[in-house]
Amino acid sequence: MSDINEAMIFAAGFGKRMYPLSTKVPKPLLKVNGKPIIFYIIENLINLNFKNIVINTHHLSDKFHDELKPYSNIVKIVFEEEILDTGGGFLNAIKRNYFYNIKSPKVLINGDVLWKKTANSPIKNILRSWNEEKMDLLLCLIKKRYFFGYKGKGDFNLEEPQKEISRLKLERQKDFVFSGLQIVKPKLLQERNEKKFSMREIFFSNIEKNIYGINDKNEWYHISEPDDLKNVNDNIKI
Repeated sequence: MSDINEAMIFAAGFGKRMYPLSTKVPKPLLKVNGKPIIFYIIENLINLNFKNIVINTHHLSDKFHDELKPYSNIVKIVFEEEILDTGGGFLNAIKRNYFYNIKSPKVLINGDVLWKKTANSPIKNILRSWNEEKMDLLLCLIKKRYFFGYKGKGDFNLEEPQKEISRLKLERQKDFVFSGLQIVKPKLLQERNEKKFSMREIFFSNIEKNIYGINDKNEWYHISEPDDLKNVNDNIKI
């Protein structure tokens, strides 16, 4: 398995679709089965021997400092005075030296994603699938019809959907959803001059290059609105 051991969790957004719940509690700190969503992610990373977990914050930042005290030996919290989006947030953390090794690939993950606990978690799967020589970016994708609670139109297709790992393909009909989990080489961002931009801009500007997708078979849950959170808490044991 890969020796990648640094990650960044994105947690700076307002979570507007989760209003009114997210007006007092940041979305990643909302609870599923009695535990904040972001705790499941942090614990999975720690179990996989990650040594440094960077979390960017903006909305209700103090709440993260309070809740994440148990992980203070491994978690670094970045406060953004303005929301920089995912790409800008990652680049900001690089420039402010929150990572030990700015050249090595990093796991990036949205702070509000959730999956059913298994021996082979999505993070473990993407690490196992990473190929340092041929990949600059690897996205964890989910088959749209298997994504619990997801109602969107999808994001990508795979050139070889029958394989676990494939190059990405853009078509009108999109069968796969980007999960919010990825591995990326920092060099893809370090030439950019703007402060605020999305990682999606990086995806699409590199789609003809060394960007791949992995078809993850774990059970994922889409938590976008208060009803989604209620459905997961009422019906699913993580």
